[in-house]
Amino acid sequence: MFRLLTITAAAVLFLLPLHTRAGGPPLLCLPIDGATADNADACATRVQLALDLGEEIQRPSMRQNDGQWYLTFHFNRDRVRLAEIDAALKGSPFSVPRDKLRLFGDVILEVDVRDGSADKLLADLKTQKHVLVSESKREDGTLLVTLTLPAPQHDVRSPATFGSVSFQSETFQSEGQSDAAKASELPTFAVLRGAIEKHNASLKGLRWNCWGCRALGCIGGAKADRVSTTAVLNR
Repeated sequence: MFRLLTITAAAVLFLLPLHTRAGGPPLLCLPIDGATADNADACATRVQLALDLGEEIQRPSMRQNDGQWYLTFHFNRDRVRLAEIDAALKGSPFSVPRDKLRLFGDVILEVDVRDGSADKLLADLKTQKHVLVSESKREDGTLLVTLTLPAPQHDVRSPATFGSVSFQSETFQSEGQSDAAKASELPTFAVLRGAIEKHNASLKGLRWNCWGCRALGCIGGAKADRVSTTAVLNR
């Protein structure tokens, strides 16, 4: 009986999506403009020096997918804010392009909104395609809205997998949801900001919490020339 249960459990585990059954800390993934093969390591170094990611977590690296450079790093601290990445890249040729951002995985929106408009704003966000509003709360006057968004079906957290699995041909899906999305269907930063600004509110920023073993963050638009070179800061 024990052997049968073991085999059954192993079979079920094998059938689960990779982003569900893989272990380890979450991987934050952000597209970076201004990066080249010559300066990618310098970008990763700036972020490493600016953020306290913990001694046991792999250092930030720059990887490519569909010709777009991405800043990636594992983290186990309470949260990482997009504003921290912006501050680390300030004064450099690197930037996180807001006009290219398509969000995936879990994300928290930092919203400046009046109390009287909050309910309508949340209702509007709930109508956005592939967006699930899982939580909202006030923190120091800011409305924090937690969204559950589709995530890659493949586990892209290893350097080898990240470059070989094209984001543009990947299938994104939320756990427990049957509605899958293509990369081009993921909610954009611009669409979410527009939905918020309709209610005389403003999107102050994004943050990501350390919720478990998954990839989360944003992808950028596809580029015509796909480059396979990957620069990894692992020293």
